[in-house]
Amino acid sequence: MKRLAAVFLIGLSVVFISAPARPQASPQARPAQPSPVPGGAPLVFRNQVVFDQQGLGLEYLRMLVPKDWAFDGGIAWNFAKNPPEAFLVYTVASPDGNSVIQQFPYANMYWSPDQQLQYSFAQMGSTIMQTMGAIDFLQRAFIPQVRQGVSDIKVIETQPLPAVAQQAQAVTNLTLNLFGQISPPNAPYQTQADAGRVKVEYTVNGRRIIEDFTSVVTYYITNSPTLSGMVVPSVSWSPSVTSFRGPAEEMPAKIRTFQIALMSRVVNPVWQVSYTRLCALVTREKLRQQQAIFARYQQIHKTLEECNDIIWQTYQNKSAAQDRMFDSYSQALRGVDTYVDPVNNWNVELPTGYDNAWTNGTDYVFSDSASFNPNTLSGGNWQKMTPKR
Repeated sequence: MKRLAAVFLIGLSVVFISAPARPQASPQARPAQPSPVPGGAPLVFRNQVVFDQQGLGLEYLRMLVPKDWAFDGGIAWNFAKNPPEAFLVYTVASPDGNSVIQQFPYANMYWSPDQQLQYSFAQMGSTIMQTMGAIDFLQRAFIPQVRQGVSDIKVIETQPLPAVAQQAQAVTNLTLNLFGQISPPNAPYQTQADAGRVKVEYTVNGRRIIEDFTSVVTYYITNSPTLSGMVVPSVSWSPSVTSFRGPAEEMPAKIRTFQIALMSRVVNPVWQVSYTRLCALVTREKLRQQQAIFARYQQIHKTLEECNDIIWQTYQNKSAAQDRMFDSYSQALRGVDTYVDPVNNWNVELPTGYDNAWTNGTDYVFSDSASFNPNTLSGGNWQKMTPKR
């Protein structure tokens, strides 16, 4: 059960360690150049919905992306794992390809001082690595690996995100409680979390690029018996990393676009509950033929709603936690308002400052001009979005 639960949590991109030391701000950190208050042409977005077509047949996530930017990616499943793993990978790229929002593949990590346990988890596909906090992981392991082809890379800012870590741990604990109702754990465990961001600058083809990475790491900690009879700590952990990047000279003008897209992301709690229960059933029944239970489960997922509201309310707390990720760019970027989409009956979270927001049910237009009305410019049936009170 312990190993299966760890694998299940990896699939959720939420993971688990002994408390990581709080990373300190980088001595190289410098104040970011303030971005101007938004003005000029309105920002136009579309509603991007990610469906889990390969698995549960449910919506997984939706977010606003710039109308002329390309979205590529989605949910991938690995049915060779027991229980099956599902994870999200995507990129959102500007037409010239220079500005990108990226959700990276999950990292499946494990650490124990016992070599036999290390070998066992390595056979299950885990990378054996000493546990690290979110900022340390980004600086020491992740960024050097994913950006090894760039030149003169340097860290210009780091920031712990304790509220993001707290929210991630709350979701993790709710998920584990639901999992345990179906497949109870056979040993005590602990969960912890850490989160942080690292902003770097580097050169690609002679052009300076700024990239802002955010990592959320959760840790699943147990005490495991070894072959010699000793009991040692055992930690399964997996960082979830997102970044946004663009040419250094364009970042002040594009930071609003990045912020709207990233803060509008909404995960469907119905998918989360359904996936959790699927994994718990597979674990409990120890089915080798997962497709059999999977096919059966697809027929009943509509009845699994009693836990959705609880998890949904926990997800709703993400906005306040994530807001601090953008503090350093401009005082004007602080604060988030929730608007109501009257066409789709969907709440859209936007940075404070856009008092004029419109939708036609497919696209979204934001302006800081009180007189802006897209119906007078492009025609169509645009409806104004109002702040939620």
